[in-house]
Amino acid sequence: MNNTTLTTAELAAVLDQVPAGITVTDAQGTILYYNTYCTRFVDRKPEYIGRNILSCHNKEQSIVKIKQILADLAAGTLDEVYYETQRGENRFGVTVSKFVFAGKDVGLIQCFSKVNK
Repeated sequence: MNNTTLTTAELAAVLDQVPAGITVTDAQGTILYYNTYCTRFVDRKPEYIGRNILSCHNKEQSIVKIKQILADLAAGTLDEVYYETQRGENRFGVTVSKFVFAGKDVGLIQCFSKVNK
């Protein structure tokens, strides 16, 4: 590690160890990044990079929700969205927010976290 900043590799290692799942998409929903911890919550594989996030969902309810979030992002009206869901024994919360870079809304950040019962 260097003195005052993290390298890209060091930052990736930090993000992989954050105790929350992170997925980043562009404004059209194409998956750009996910951290290792994300795989504890949802299906993520290296070959998913470059795929649309909609292809990772089977339930019509989820697809409708994501399409609305992407539409709100495109319209500039997206507020942070939070919902809870269950997969098997695991209950987790999902927060979706805008990914802002250089003052522009460029995509979405999905953050997954365990919900204590």
